[in-house]
Amino acid sequence: MSNSKFDFNHVRYKNQISQIIEISLIDQYGTNGYKSIIKTMMKECGKSEKEITGNYGLFANMVQVVFGRVGDTKILDPIKMEINRIEINKTNTDIIEVPNTQTKQMRVLIADDEPHLLEIYRDWLKLDNRHVITAENGQKCLEIYRAHSKLNQLQNYFDVVILDHNMPILNGLQTAMEILKINSNQRIIFASGYIENIVLDSLTEINKAIEVIKKPFSIEALDDMINNKTLLNKFEEINSNQKEENISVRY
Repeated sequence: MSNSKFDFNHVRYKNQISQIIEISLIDQYGTNGYKSIIKTMMKECGKSEKEITGNYGLFANMVQVVFGRVGDTKILDPIKMEINRIEINKTNTDIIEVPNTQTKQMRVLIADDEPHLLEIYRDWLKLDNRHVITAENGQKCLEIYRAHSKLNQLQNYFDVVILDHNMPILNGLQTAMEILKINSNQRIIFASGYIENIVLDSLTEINKAIEVIKKPFSIEALDDMINNKTLLNKFEEINSNQKEENISVRY
């Protein structure tokens, strides 16, 4: 085995570690929070961002310095779970993926500015073997969506994105517009007390019919909507026909 291949695989491994750390911090603190944390660590240890995020040992030490013991459970534990999925094969120095039991989970991203609702959504939806990520506003939701799409090199990483309509910084409609720029086929469900307005806004602003659940709703109703394949297929058919009509009008 040549040294060049070992170097390549080692660099690949470090890049994976760096991406896992970056996306985990962005999930919890947003892009600005990530930058602030890394900047503090750089000041403490005199190392660059790549040196810190590419070296788990160094990063873990810096977490202890910056956050103390609370950093173990809040920051390091989720990162260690992801890092344990990858390892360098000591025999052939190729990177291998450790089988992940969660690969078949439905991935759900939920944005709402009411923390107690997010906690209820997350705890309930996880019971059905779903991977659930939450965000307190539209901007953080968009940052999480971009980060996961980049890390996993998948536009359709999330099976469904659930957006509260009235949120600070970016509202649900604005967030949906930005997400659809990344993935025009992303399934989105709006949560709002004003269904008629949302339906009209989605058709006029983003030229797409989007599923809406009326607030207040039971968690069972949300669960049913997520699992409703018939409804999903109907919306996909409507939007497909809408695209064809737009093309025919254009030409």
